[in-house]
Amino acid sequence: MRQILILSIIFLLVPLAFFVPFVGLISYIWIAYVRPHEWAYMPTAQISLAVAIATLSGYVIFELTRRTPQLMPNALMLLLWGQIALASLLAVSPAAAREKFIEFSKTFLIALLITAMVDSQKRIRWILLGLVLSIGFLAFRSNIGILLAMGETRVFGPGGAFEDNNDYALLLNLAAPIAYFVARGEQSRLLRRTCFALSIMMMVTVLFTLSRGGFLGLCVVITGIAFRSRYRLSGLVLVAILGLISLTVLPQQIIERVSSIRTASDMDESARLRFQAWSVSLGIIGDHPVFGIGPGNMLQVYQNYLDTDNVRVSHNSFLQMAVDAGLPGLLLFLALIGVSYYRLRRSRSILRAAAADSPLISYSIGLELALIGYIVTANFLSRHDLELLYQIAALATCFHLVAREVDSKK
Repeated sequence: MRQILILSIIFLLVPLAFFVPFVGLISYIWIAYVRPHEWAYMPTAQISLAVAIATLSGYVIFELTRRTPQLMPNALMLLLWGQIALASLLAVSPAAAREKFIEFSKTFLIALLITAMVDSQKRIRWILLGLVLSIGFLAFRSNIGILLAMGETRVFGPGGAFEDNNDYALLLNLAAPIAYFVARGEQSRLLRRTCFALSIMMMVTVLFTLSRGGFLGLCVVITGIAFRSRYRLSGLVLVAILGLISLTVLPQQIIERVSSIRTASDMDESARLRFQAWSVSLGIIGDHPVFGIGPGNMLQVYQNYLDTDNVRVSHNSFLQMAVDAGLPGLLLFLALIGVSYYRLRRSRSILRAAAADSPLISYSIGLELALIGYIVTANFLSRHDLELLYQIAALATCFHLVAREVDSKK
């Protein structure tokens, strides 16, 4: 019965995405993160791809003339996609690069559709609520598991791109500040309380992933939230007090895992392998600086630099981008993050002057902290392909365009 219900909902969403493309965007977000098709015993089904294609087709037919593609504001993203395309064509093994390039293309396509269709404060709110509630559901489910295990568990992701505990921690470190500041800007009491609760659940879940990189990113995110609170000093003091209290109530496995950060480079096998991966990555970049070796090709060349079967990725998102797409790809990637951060700050400055009561002011802070959380956490794992990052970059463009429109009407 459950399988029939879920399949009915999923297959209803494909034609709905075609006729109402904006609903298709939100549906894509829900499917990409919640992965409901796995509950229907279809773990490998490309449902999100089908919804993405239906959304694109519907946009071209029904909305293209009213909401044109924002090509110039997305120049960096398009250039990055072009660099990855060239790197894939010139890869050590183009066949190995093909699947990863298709994933990148789908991610960029959705990001571009967001910038084209999310052209109002109302639509920005709906997209953010879709993101928060979808990822928040994962955190809620993880918290249920933590309670049932009485805290004696290690949390892993829902599957797919977030099955690994470190990847899951990265996703939640980006989503937690977004949820918190969406709650700050929300008028509905129910949604406000829900988003606040989900933000806390996301932070708790990061701790139980036992991801050290995730923990460091979480510390930065929580400090950023306290620093951006109305009572900055009180917020920072409260965070420090709660941190000390948590040392007495958190399970021993979390305390031991966090404590190992200080000595990891001396005694921890995973840290040693990570340093090896960084060294190999620098060697690959030195030999292939312009186009890299192509996405998904690190396995093809790794043993040319180090005779081991233990490491398959760079364990650093920025090094991985340079390995996959060369130094130009890395520079474009860093520029995209930097420009997105600037656009969010600039948009907030414009809105404070033109529409001081706009919830976009609060939303922009959450997206900024998400970018900072990514920069910290992504230094310890290879997730330069994280969809949420590119969706945040797309939303930063939307904020920029909406803020300019509001300012022009002032």
